[in-house]
Amino acid sequence: MTPLHVVDAFTNRPFAGNPAGVCILDRPAGETWMKLVAREMNLAETAFVHRIERGWALRWFTPAVEVKLCGHATLAAAHVLWETDMLKPDEEARFHTLSGMLTCTQKGGWIEMDFPACPVVSCGAPAGLAEALGCGFTFCGSNGMDHLVEVADEKTLRQISPNFSVLLPLTQRGVIVTCRGESPGFDFISRFFAPAAGINEDPVTGSAHCALGPYWQEKLSRSDFTAHQASERGGTVKLSVRGDRVMLRGQAVMMSRVELFH
Repeated sequence: MTPLHVVDAFTNRPFAGNPAGVCILDRPAGETWMKLVAREMNLAETAFVHRIERGWALRWFTPAVEVKLCGHATLAAAHVLWETDMLKPDEEARFHTLSGMLTCTQKGGWIEMDFPACPVVSCGAPAGLAEALGCGFTFCGSNGMDHLVEVADEKTLRQISPNFSVLLPLTQRGVIVTCRGESPGFDFISRFFAPAAGINEDPVTGSAHCALGPYWQEKLSRSDFTAHQASERGGTVKLSVRGDRVMLRGQAVMMSRVELFH
């Protein structure tokens, strides 16, 4: 039997943040099997982890596709390794992934992840994007994986109700929508829509903040932020931009553990 945990990531309370499955393997698994498990879990991402020399191999799957970078499932995987004593509390989690080496450490009740920056470059908006989102925007950029658009204010961002069938073919992975923070304590707010990856709206997206960090660094002439992703579940991401890396910090809550029989 194979243990599989469910962790709410980027939150310090149950039933909030972004739930991720974490499957701890004793050996590499076949891609078809991992895809089936991710589809069975039907969470935004399920992480598959097994021990290798000098760390852990880590892959992420949505219910539809494998992804190259995922923040909340990485946070969840590190949390599981520490919670199950597979790593000591002061030991660094070192993950070998499709996006290179990603490391996680525990610092003052938060988990800090060292991720690559994924800055966007200004571009023309794909035809139909404004109509798909149902609102206009003041900026559109792309990093080759996601589009990022800035809207006028938090009210506009929170009221967006996309036409997902129109949005589906417009981007490679998804669309990050952001604005300046108006709620106390948050420097900027965002939402993330990724129907092309099988996720209409992701609750909290660590990898999107690898684009949001450099974007708001340039706009606000700062490098350290506290951000809120304004999905129905909601979640908090603290981040620091350090050259071509972004330090993402979040909390996590273990929700369940099951055994896979197949």
